[in-house]
Amino acid sequence: MTTPNQFPPLRRPFNARPIYRGLQLLALPRPWLHSALSATKRATVREQIAMRAALAQALPAPAPGAIELDEDRACRQFQPDEIPGALETARHCAEHYEAFRGSGEGDALLQRNRNKPFLLSLIAGNEFADHPELLRFAVARPLIESASRYLGTVPIVEGMALWWTPPNTSTKSSQTWHIDELAPRQVKVQLNCLEVTAEQGPLHYIPARRSEEVRSGLGHRTGRLADVAIDGTGARADVERVLGPAGSGVVLDSSRCLHYGSRGNTQDRLVLTFHYLPLDAPTETRYKLQLPALPAGCEDLDEIQRLALGFA
Repeated sequence: MTTPNQFPPLRRPFNARPIYRGLQLLALPRPWLHSALSATKRATVREQIAMRAALAQALPAPAPGAIELDEDRACRQFQPDEIPGALETARHCAEHYEAFRGSGEGDALLQRNRNKPFLLSLIAGNEFADHPELLRFAVARPLIESASRYLGTVPIVEGMALWWTPPNTSTKSSQTWHIDELAPRQVKVQLNCLEVTAEQGPLHYIPARRSEEVRSGLGHRTGRLADVAIDGTGARADVERVLGPAGSGVVLDSSRCLHYGSRGNTQDRLVLTFHYLPLDAPTETRYKLQLPALPAGCEDLDEIQRLALGFA
């Protein structure tokens, strides 16, 4: 169900993902791709971008101990009591997962995703319209304020997915070291919906400044990095893992922090993940969130929260 159109969807720039992927085949430099596509997008929504920047600048200074990303680390783990609704959101996701597992659909989902059987979406993109309580968490004020201060703009919740990682022994794709190449900067939030220990294949990451040193030393521009390459830089001592109870998690700039996850787990992992991107981000996620109407249950969101979901 959706509300009457009292909060109309705001204009979005064009979907650049097909263009971005096509230009990548030409081996064009990623910084050039980012700059060109961002500039083209800005030309279509200049007034909205200016409004979002002004609102971000007007936000109050963070309170002591707030969820914040600094330039050096660009990452911050959190516990369930630090973000309102974190534990309730994790419980809702866990209930959805239990219902899914009880339905016997797990094997069918694995068969449909043979190329990436270690990271399976139980809810993705606009399917979250049926889960307004999860959308509300995605725009929780501590999170959206942190992302806005770091990015210098009120961002869009561009992509969102509830990921299930079954036990696996593979080491490929996003299970190897990489950065997310959607934009020069972004903020990714990952919420542990079940307890995560070493047995659940937790997210591993290296804080931003150290990641940049590692990538510079390796001449890394794009693609994946093997463990042996990371180990050769001495960065293994800088690796952090996102472990903790349901309702804990991490906020990080996954465009700057090298990371991997979902590797070598012997028990299921369940995480809710969403990306905050500037409106003029060069490209989009593959599980894009662009709702046609504000779902029922989200009517009382404030201006900044509505903007983050793409509504006036």
